[in-house]
Amino acid sequence: MIEQIEQPVLADKQKITSLPLHQELAQRDGSDYQISTDIASELRVATLAYLSIQQEFNRISKAVKAETKPDIKRLDAFVEALVDSIIRNPAASVWLARLKSKSSYAHRHCISCAILSCVMGRQLGLKKDELFQLALSGLLIDIGKLNLPDALLRKTTDLTSAERAKTRSHIELGMVILEDLPLPVEVLSAVRHHHERFNGSGYPHQLAGTDIPLYARIAGIVDCYDAMSSPRYYATPIPHSEAILKLAGWRSRLFQKELVDTFIQAIGLHPPGSLVELTNGEVAVVSDYKAGMGRKPKLTIILDVNKRRLSKKKVLSLSGKEGTIDIAKNLPPDAYNLDPEALF
Repeated sequence: MIEQIEQPVLADKQKITSLPLHQELAQRDGSDYQISTDIASELRVATLAYLSIQQEFNRISKAVKAETKPDIKRLDAFVEALVDSIIRNPAASVWLARLKSKSSYAHRHCISCAILSCVMGRQLGLKKDELFQLALSGLLIDIGKLNLPDALLRKTTDLTSAERAKTRSHIELGMVILEDLPLPVEVLSAVRHHHERFNGSGYPHQLAGTDIPLYARIAGIVDCYDAMSSPRYYATPIPHSEAILKLAGWRSRLFQKELVDTFIQAIGLHPPGSLVELTNGEVAVVSDYKAGMGRKPKLTIILDVNKRRLSKKKVLSLSGKEGTIDIAKNLPPDAYNLDPEALF
């Protein structure tokens, strides 16, 4: 759940510690990753990891609701498989992260945050063990919401002050669930601080700047993005392009500028799984992409110019040359009553 954005109380800039990102990363051993597989073959592997994590997360949910300690270590092999897939070719997992139905938002949101956090870490050149921790952090950031009332999580109207405070308690509830479990301190810090904001206006401790742990800063961005672009009980999804514009507008205020730029670079202006309308009126789904700004993705056309379903999908590789077909605009995930699951 993403709460309504309130006017932030700006912290005293003189009290904000803001170490430049390149200096922060210089203290870490970096990796230079290259794409080594095509999206079609990688999608099969990534899907198996995704479904395995989903199954384990269902078990964790049942354990939490039964007030027993979940077996977190069972996730390790599947999260590692997901990380390996993202290292080889992140496009496949980014596609999976965008296949989200309204009825299963809570679980899919957590897996999407795991994927997007790891993809950001790959873009930053973090080592594999750090990518693993980032993915695990994204998966667990909202685990405390499993102990919140369904009626609160599914409420379609504005939250009252009391309800907002109850929702924010998911941080404390999550830490209670995870205490004494064999988890890295970096993962626990991400869970505890992913709602802190760069200007000090977040919660629970009003940390600011780079006093917020790196994993928490990353988790905050992907949590916010995925919530905005997903179907939820209380809000309709906005197109990827609008979500990116909102994040860009919050740079240096709610989120670290360099990390927002990294996120945009990592998933592209038109990430895999995005629905787009073309200049000729056809509707397509982005089926592959190259990381970086301005790169032209590969498309699979699914609706003709009259918005009728094609009997046979056709693939289009954009050339970017003047006069050729191009992307006119991004569409919401549920545009034209299309089912993202069916597209996959």
